[in-house]
Amino acid sequence: MATTNQMIQLYTEQIFDPSVKDVPGLEDDAYLLLNPKRNTVIREITSEEEGGVLASESAGLVPIGLTDKAFTEVRLIYLDPKKERPEIFYAPSHVNSPAIGGVVLAILRVMEAGYSVTSGNGKLSVFRAIGAHAYIDQID
Repeated sequence: MATTNQMIQLYTEQIFDPSVKDVPGLEDDAYLLLNPKRNTVIREITSEEEGGVLASESAGLVPIGLTDKAFTEVRLIYLDPKKERPEIFYAPSHVNSPAIGGVVLAILRVMEAGYSVTSGNGKLSVFRAIGAHAYIDQID
């Protein structure tokens, strides 16, 4: 049984000047084309975060807040248009998924929440980064 081992990975970052009141959510995707004639197994999904959000000059805000863990998922998209819903797997996962046939595309997606200061003179300063990867095998 022949196996092709592949990795899909991404790195994304967000940097804002220290005088903003709104920070949008951080989202990014990476894509990997797959052979729909082979079975697909996700072997591992993981992500790692750096940095955070600094809040200042507003009553009720903590002096520093680090971002939550990134929400990380892999979506497997089928070639067959009758299968409207993709298979979705969430990180962290270090256990093999079941073998799935007919998959044409894998999408690795990371997301983190946005922030807003709505009262007072509050300001936000942001440097945050996410690195993520998934190991995806295709088996005959």
